[in-house]
Amino acid sequence: MTQQNELPIESFNQPSTFSPTKSMLLSLRQTKPWVRFLSVLGFLSIVFVVIAGIANMFFLPKTIGTNSFLPSILTGLMNIVFGLLYFFPSLFLFRYASSIGRLVDGGGVKEMEKALANQKSFWKFVGIISLISIGLAILGIVAAIIIPQLVKQ
Repeated sequence: MTQQNELPIESFNQPSTFSPTKSMLLSLRQTKPWVRFLSVLGFLSIVFVVIAGIANMFFLPKTIGTNSFLPSILTGLMNIVFGLLYFFPSLFLFRYASSIGRLVDGGGVKEMEKALANQKSFWKFVGIISLISIGLAILGIVAAIIIPQLVKQ
């Protein structure tokens, strides 16, 4: 028995007669510039975050007047890692926008499949990162409560 939001497996084996309507194509055509904008904005953000991470690694100790590079290197590496994490959602959005463009130009079902696959990948990645972030936030709150208690003793 299938759940309400699941399709039976046999429905995937039948030839598709699905054809996007003009209204669907219009909505996708109007969505494409925003998706492309957000993907380009994501790529630009990556560049700025990585540059800030590199600058942090080399210039922060000099600006705060310390000889210890370890904290600035760790902070810079974290910036670079977080910047690189943005690469994947930006890439998925860029590919989604490209597939939308090919779809509205007559690309057919294959381009619709590619567009939806990239959109799914974007949301899956964002969902996983969100769950990890929530878990780390909870862990941080617990650590902030427990560690001071351990230090007092």
